[in-house]
Amino acid sequence: MTNSRSFIKTVSKKLFSINIPSKRFLTEQQLKAKESEIGATIFGPIMPNERREFFNDNEKSWFFHQEIVGKGNVISSMTLHYEVQPMGILRISSDPSVKNEFINGQELKNFVLATEMYHERIMSQLYKR
Repeated sequence: MTNSRSFIKTVSKKLFSINIPSKRFLTEQQLKAKESEIGATIFGPIMPNERREFFNDNEKSWFFHQEIVGKGNVISSMTLHYEVQPMGILRISSDPSVKNEFINGQELKNFVLATEMYHERIMSQLYKR
């Protein structure tokens, strides 16, 4: 009886004295930043002089942002906002030389592929699903 009691005590000690790390909850802003970091990799390697983001802000808004530091530390940047609308995907650009319009053809195919890759990557890498 003493041996089984000792065994149970030893096992109980080991089971209940395990240090379980407390879960760290991220804010919505932190999750979006992590999602954007993952999304940025969809478009290939990021150069040392480049910063890129790609993320889904809500069910109807996607953003692609890119900054490149050029000669003389001049930063050129562009943001594309894709709005999902009943008529299609409207691209709105911060660059005045890029027309704001509904996308089609290869650009639409690329956008759909990028959003699918984004979803797959964030679900597996960030949310572990």
